[in-house]
Amino acid sequence: MKPILKLLMICAVLSAGILSLHLLGSDAYAAEGTSNWRPIYDVIMRWINFGIIVFVVYKYARKPIMNFLRGQKDKVAGEIKELETRRDEMVAKIDQTQKDIQESDVRFAKLKERIIQQGERKKAEIIESAQSHGKAMIADAKRRIDTHFLQAKSTFKSELIDKAIEMALEKLPGQITPEDNEQFTRDFLDGTSTK
Repeated sequence: MKPILKLLMICAVLSAGILSLHLLGSDAYAAEGTSNWRPIYDVIMRWINFGIIVFVVYKYARKPIMNFLRGQKDKVAGEIKELETRRDEMVAKIDQTQKDIQESDVRFAKLKERIIQQGERKKAEIIESAQSHGKAMIADAKRRIDTHFLQAKSTFKSELIDKAIEMALEKLPGQITPEDNEQFTRDFLDGTSTK
């Protein structure tokens, strides 16, 4: 792994040098015609300062920076692993919840069906009870009507007989003759003798 780090450091230094030459080199190119040495000196000093900073960082800060980056990598990896574990737990909970919902839907459907069947049975029982009660009421009403009718018929017959007797008592004494009485007596005796 060390050769890779060295290669990365060399690439970084070269990239920084090319970038700074490109950005700062315009001053040096513009001063070619003059004998002014100060801009070239400034550029060289910038490079030396940059080299010193790179050397100090590479020599003394490389290990702490690498340790920090490794620690951050491990920390982020741990957080990712923890989040994946929590995600898996949540997925398992969601799956269990969906199963529970499906089971409760099945139970609800069965319960609904059972309640409907019980309702239908209760409805049939109520209808049957109402029909038998209605039949009993109709039979009782017919019996009472028949009783009232018989009583009315009997009362009517009694009143009719009483009225007929009254009328007969009023009209017959004047119309029955002694011969009629004799005929009634013979008829009565003949009727009793045949029995």
